[in-house]
This record gives sequence, structure tokens and C-alpha cells, in this order.
Amino acid sequence: MIDRVAGRLFLSFLAVVGVALVVASVAIGSLLVRSANDSVRPVLVGIEQPIANAVVNGLRHGRRPEDIVRGLTDQVRAIDSRVLIVATQGRRVRADTEGRLEGQVILPVPSGIPEVFTFRENDEDWYFVQRAVDNAFTLVVARPRAAFGQTVRQLLPSIGLSAAAAAVLALLIAGLLARTITHPLRDLVRGAGRFASGDLHARVTAGGPLEVRELGRAFNDMADEIERARGTERAFLADMSHELRTPLTSIQGFSQAIVDGEVQGDGVGWAARTIQREARRLIRMVEGLLQVARIEAGTPQGERERVALPDVLSAAVAAIEAQAHDAEVTIRQDIGAVPGVMGDRDRLSQLFLNVLDNAVKHSPKGATVDVGTATLDGNVVVRVRDRGAGIPTGAETRVFQRFYRGEDVERDGAGLGLAIAQAIAQAHGGHIEARNVDGGAEFTVVLPAAK
Repeated sequence: MIDRVAGRLFLSFLAVVGVALVVASVAIGSLLVRSANDSVRPVLVGIEQPIANAVVNGLRHGRRPEDIVRGLTDQVRAIDSRVLIVATQGRRVRADTEGRLEGQVILPVPSGIPEVFTFRENDEDWYFVQRAVDNAFTLVVARPRAAFGQTVRQLLPSIGLSAAAAAVLALLIAGLLARTITHPLRDLVRGAGRFASGDLHARVTAGGPLEVRELGRAFNDMADEIERARGTERAFLADMSHELRTPLTSIQGFSQAIVDGEVQGDGVGWAARTIQREARRLIRMVEGLLQVARIEAGTPQGERERVALPDVLSAAVAAIEAQAHDAEVTIRQDIGAVPGVMGDRDRLSQLFLNVLDNAVKHSPKGATVDVGTATLDGNVVVRVRDRGAGIPTGAETRVFQRFYRGEDVERDGAGLGLAIAQAIAQAHGGHIEARNVDGGAEFTVVLPAAK
């Protein structure tokens, strides 16, 4: 039982209830005792008043103390009390309604209650109050100490039954609360079991206390992310299989044609060049995939340092100029002074080369590619705008997926340039956004400025 959350909660509630009952019992017992003690003097004084009047009248009429007390015996015993007449000098008892203490000395012992005293007889304690009835005698009105605890004893069974009823009710509530708290946890366990067995659509209902609801939502978020990742993995494997099949088919077909002698003369050179081109395409594709995997896995490459972004961007523009010249595309720069960024200079250079390469490839002959820098909310922003056909509707995020290629780009590209650029940006705490603008597309690189 203690190994289960419900059992531990139940035992915790039980312990709390037990402690509460003990504390309540002690407090109630203390109050009852105090109440009984507070009632001692008023009760004794109330009994004493009429008896004192009777004794004073008897003494005035010359009656003996023994006769006076004998006449009060039945009345006093009826109220579970006792009357003694004691000589003021020497404290010797002259008369006792019980007839046992006559001739003995009674000394008042403080009881802890104001003006109330005690004496002991045959292992029984008596509370009493006293009053001088004349110059020779003192009236003592006593009552057994146990009589004042009778009220407490009468209440004990009721208190015990109430405590037992409260304990039973508390146990029922504790069981209900434990079940209420652990029920969503059991649902979570069942959902996790279904998910672990392969049901990636398994989700749990986020119910119960706040912490349990947060745990349920966290599980659902985790399941969504895993399902998305599995879907992305399956799509990636399908895309990779398709992308690898095309060059491999060409390589296999042309090499087989050469082996079978179906290609001769000048055709052999053409087939060999085709095989070489497709092999290079495979190498670029594999290297690109490995690079994306290394970046996303956080494999360190180079040391983080403060990088002057305008210098890196200008170098990337210079490196792409030859390709732009061959494509008859002009690159127009507006690179101003911006804060530096912390990162890997080589990776950042590759990021901008890939974005610029994408812009040049999508630009028609005679078009211009604009490159500019700015700062925004503590970030360094680099914008690259082309004058191509733009991004297909709904593809603003898909352009950063592996193997995605626009329809107006040569088919021998691997479709990994923007995926690598996005991975590098995210590894540096930034990101790349893509959107259509009038007359082309704009890619915005956002990187946090170095502090």
C-alpha cells in the first residue's frame, strides 16, 4: 500500500486526522477539567448559604452543634455533600454529618481554587468552603472531589462516539480525496502505456489538481512533439529515398549501358560525364545531410567568438559574385554598421553564402539581388531580396525543409542549402524568415547581437 501514491496519500490523511483528534481530545479534556474546577466554588457556596443560616439560627437558640448537624444530615446527603462544625480554636471537629471525623483535627489545605480547600479521608479527597458562624465555631461544607468530575465522566462516552464518527468520516473523505488525486495519474499511466506500445495518437485528459493537470499537458505536448518528429522522420526517409533513387538510377543505367556495350564512341564520354555529374550530386547530398545532422545535434565546430557581421557578409557577397556574373544577376549592397554577434565565423559565412546562392538561383537574367543590414530589438537583421517568381503560397516554412526545391531551379541541386542555413541560424540562437514581397521573395536572417 505504501508503494502506491493513493496509499501514501491515504496514510498521510490518516496521520493528519489522528493528530487532529489527539490535539482536539487534549484541548477538550483540558477545557472540561477547567470548567469543572471553575464550578467548584459556586456550587459549594450555593450549598453553604442555606446551611449556614440554619446553623446560625440553631446556635442562637442554644442547640448543640451535634443536634444541628444531625437535623441536616438527610438534606445534605441528598445533594451528595457533607457538613462539619469545627472549633475555631484548634480546628477539632465537633459534629460531622457522616459521623466519622468527630474529635479529629481538620486543617485547611489549599486546592488551587480561590477560597476552596481540601482534606483527605480514607483515600478520598474532599473540596470544602468554610465560614465562621460565631466566635467558637466554623462551618465547613464539603463535597467529594470525584463528584465534580462526574460531569466529565458523563461526557466522555459522547466525546468518544463523536471522535469515532469524525474518524470514520475523515477516513471516507481521505479515501475519496486520495482517489480523486490519483485517478488522473492512473489515466496518465494508462496513456503512457498505450503510447509506449506504439499508439502515437494516445493522449490523456488533463484533469485533477493543478500539478497533475500540468503533468498531463506536458505529456500531451511531449506526445505531440514525438508524433511530429516521427512523422518528420518518415517524410525525411521517404524524401531521401526518392532523392537518392534518381541519381543512383542514372549511374546504374549508364554504367550498365557502358558494360553491355550499348554506348560506344562519343557516347561513352557523354555517359561517363553523366555518371560523374550524378555522383557529385550524390556526394553533395550526403555531405549536406551530414552537415545538417551535425548542426542540429550541436556538434561543436570552431570556437565561439565575437564576429563583425558586415565583414562576413561582405566576404560572402564577394564569393558569390562570380556565380552572379555567370547568371547575369547584379548584387546591390547596403551593408551598414551593426553590432557584432557571438558565433562561429565559418558557419555564419556558410549561412550567408547559402542564402545568397538561393537568391541568385531564383533571379532571372538582368535582375538585382538586394542585401542590407539593420538592428531591431537587440538583434542584428540581414535581409536578402531577389526578383524571382516568389515563394509558392503556403511554402514559407517548407522552403527550409530538407530536399525542398523551387520549380524554377535546376534539378541537380540537393535542396539542402536553406535547411543548412536555418540550422546554422538556430544554432546561433536566431532564425530565418521567408516571405513574398512585390516582385520577388525576401529572406530575413535574425541573429542576437553580442552583449
